[in-house]
Amino acid sequence: MTDPFLALVTDVLNLMHPRFAAAHGTEYTPDESEEPPAARKVRERSFVMEFYHEFRRMWDQAEPVRRGLGHVLIQADPDAGARVPDLLFWKLGERGASDARLGAVSFAFLSNPNAVSADQSLLAKFRDKPGYPRAVSVVIGRHTNLPTGGPPRTDGVVTVFFDTEKWQVAA
Repeated sequence: MTDPFLALVTDVLNLMHPRFAAAHGTEYTPDESEEPPAARKVRERSFVMEFYHEFRRMWDQAEPVRRGLGHVLIQADPDAGARVPDLLFWKLGERGASDARLGAVSFAFLSNPNAVSADQSLLAKFRDKPGYPRAVSVVIGRHTNLPTGGPPRTDGVVTVFFDTEKWQVAA
């Protein structure tokens, strides 16, 4: 059975519009990937914003509730340090229960390998402390540029590859 959170992330990614998600380009040049802007993930920012927009559209239609996730929201974590994944998902506490951490998601271009590995290490830490049960690394790039064996992976982190040639999540 597919995890409903992972299915939601995949469906949201597949709804993203290339005009908005690729506003800052879809990859870094080899020279750029070593520069400080790449470390800050400047080009990834438009992907995050478009993902958030499409997630809110699904949220407005109660899609997370229909999938059994409850009321889901994106917010900061008071127990996180200064460096956090791109989006932190929480399940809203209901009927006297407190809010609960649901998942942490980060986005990085395949052409920005330092950011991919840094994000995956950070996501693995967030699974353990402060305790996000789901950690998802969205790696964005061209399927033709994938190394043999697929996108980079880290234990405890689900890697989702978003193919910019087909503009959808690759199986």
